[in-house]
Amino acid sequence: MISKESIEQLKSIIDIVDVVGNYIQLKKAGSNYKALCPFHAEKTPSFVVSPAKQIYHCFGCGASGDAIKFVMEIEKLSYKEAIEKLATFYNFKLEYTKDSFVSFDILEKLNNFYQSELYKNKEAYEYLKKRGLYDSTIEKFKLGYAPVVDEQFKFIKNANLDLKKLKELGAITDKNYPRLIERITFPIFSQSNKIIALGGRTIKNHPAKYINFSNTKIFNKSKTFYGLNFAKEHILRSKEAIIVEGYFDVIMLHQGDIQNTIATLGTSLTKEHLPILQKLQTKVTIAYDSDTAGINAAIKAAKLLYENFFEGGVVLFEEGKDPADMIKEGKDVREYLKNKIEFDTFIIEYSLKKYNLKNPIQKKMAIEEINNYIKELPDILKEDFSLKAGVYLQINPRLFNTKILTSSSNKIDLGEAQIIKTLYENSHFIDAIAEFLSPEMMKYHQEELKALYQEDFENPKLLDIVLRDEIKVLNYEQLKKQITKLLLPLYEKEIALLKLNPKIPTDEKMHKIKQIMQKLLKIKKGDLLEGYITF
Repeated sequence: MISKESIEQLKSIIDIVDVVGNYIQLKKAGSNYKALCPFHAEKTPSFVVSPAKQIYHCFGCGASGDAIKFVMEIEKLSYKEAIEKLATFYNFKLEYTKDSFVSFDILEKLNNFYQSELYKNKEAYEYLKKRGLYDSTIEKFKLGYAPVVDEQFKFIKNANLDLKKLKELGAITDKNYPRLIERITFPIFSQSNKIIALGGRTIKNHPAKYINFSNTKIFNKSKTFYGLNFAKEHILRSKEAIIVEGYFDVIMLHQGDIQNTIATLGTSLTKEHLPILQKLQTKVTIAYDSDTAGINAAIKAAKLLYENFFEGGVVLFEEGKDPADMIKEGKDVREYLKNKIEFDTFIIEYSLKKYNLKNPIQKKMAIEEINNYIKELPDILKEDFSLKAGVYLQINPRLFNTKILTSSSNKIDLGEAQIIKTLYENSHFIDAIAEFLSPEMMKYHQEELKALYQEDFENPKLLDIVLRDEIKVLNYEQLKKQITKLLLPLYEKEIALLKLNPKIPTDEKMHKIKQIMQKLLKIKKGDLLEGYITF
């Protein structure tokens, strides 16, 4: 832990104008500074920084806080990570409680040793050069070489490093041997640039080509992305994270100036990784090899991301090639990355490839596999996925799970019902939504939406929706997606009908089309709830 005294000393030298000005352009406005808010879209500056009070406040979205809070929000960091980021910004040396400081310090010293050994070992250094790495890249990622056992223990003794601590941190095994022996070493960093573990790649034909430290109190490989410390700023700027399979793919793509690239650490993408991606509020591109293992891993990752409402897709590189090879050969990897396949399409296409759909028995097996996956999907995704899968299988999508819930008295359209229940639970959204969504636009639940707009909260049909446990209240992204799915085809149809209507004067027709197009643009950009979000 960082000592409280150290945090207070850092706070005493922080200037919020310096900190915020490092991220956005500030303009002097009297005794304060103003800017366009970085936390919501706006055209007129409503974001104010007060040097006297050392706080910021946005009069548009309500965001406010001190310099630490600003760094936490803009960089998507924890409190501790923001403190460490600010300390780096001010070249301030933080003081840690003994345990945490010594942990990071030991791994830093060990990695410095491995770095120095790399240049002494011609075979290891030449291996990296053959893989296409520049010296500047080797230095940036602090790559090294773990020599034979005796050399490592000689260093540990001379540097007076604590063996017990090294074992706790995963550098020494339970059998009292170094974890990494005769391997290229890859330090694994926290988001605040502290070494929390190391991985290694053999150059001696060891059967385990790659190994990482086992999980420790400061490292969990199922919650860590390799390269995120280097990629985070680029991910936040581009709103896209590219996930590849290994160390060299990350390193070479960064060398090729595709710096929003990260990798999992010897594991598939897991649910434990998702909070990091959600915090970054990013689209995700899975970019794996096109061998069997790569395709299977990509299907698994695509399913996980799709069912958790991530936008993005999958890119498979040429067979026998990985991103690192392609960068080394000078190929335009960016062009491959542009041609990604959306998650749902990829899941369907590659799940069905193993079946001969002309064979009735295999087609039945394919339908069963897809149907089993649909059953696991959140309700809001089931209908779209069923429709798309039905096209590929050339069957009626009703053979899959449907979106209609039935009760003894009526039918409930799940998508419409979820919108209504979400608006009921978040009534402050209604004014914004009513501009776009009138009751007659609902196919099944016009009466319920009208009752909600009129605040007729005792309407039996409305209550039948809001009191059902199986109808979930949507979060912001889910609500946007569901409203978009409902409204886009209606507005597009309205524009088509207007264009074909000879009875409406041209000027009036163009005016109405322009109004609808403006609404369509807002819906597609996801701005229909701008300023209302308090989820």
